[in-house]
Amino acid sequence: MANEQGRTGDGRPRTLDVRGTNASNVPAVRAWAAGALADLSRGRRLDVLLVLDELVTNAHVHTLGPTRLRLTELARPCLVIVEADDLSHVRPVVRRPAAGAPHGRGMQLVDRLAEAWGVHDNPDGKTVWARLRWPYPPGERSRPGGPDSARWSPL
Repeated sequence: MANEQGRTGDGRPRTLDVRGTNASNVPAVRAWAAGALADLSRGRRLDVLLVLDELVTNAHVHTLGPTRLRLTELARPCLVIVEADDLSHVRPVVRRPAAGAPHGRGMQLVDRLAEAWGVHDNPDGKTVWARLRWPYPPGERSRPGGPDSARWSPL
């Protein structure tokens, strides 16, 4: 895996080449992203990492695997865009699995955590993207446990 880093919050994407990796590399991808987003509050960073995990895992399960990842962060407004490229033109679907089903909730989590998400077709596949936005920059929380804290909740 090779990466290129932009500066924190400058709006330039940080990229990670993940061609030839497999699902066992997801922890390394998560560590790369956590380091790249170290200036985000813990709750915001956890939201982004969960979305990234789901996009990467989805690409490994439903395609030949991701080829490139991008993280773009803006300080104002506080915004992170997560992008995962792969070589398939098949679009991800938000599923509604049975209560006891062990899989099928990845895009449901992305849909719940992201302000918006979508797919862009490329000549050699697609980019699945998710945009996470918060109402104010880190450190400007209105109250403890407010929107700056982790927003995950059981489905």
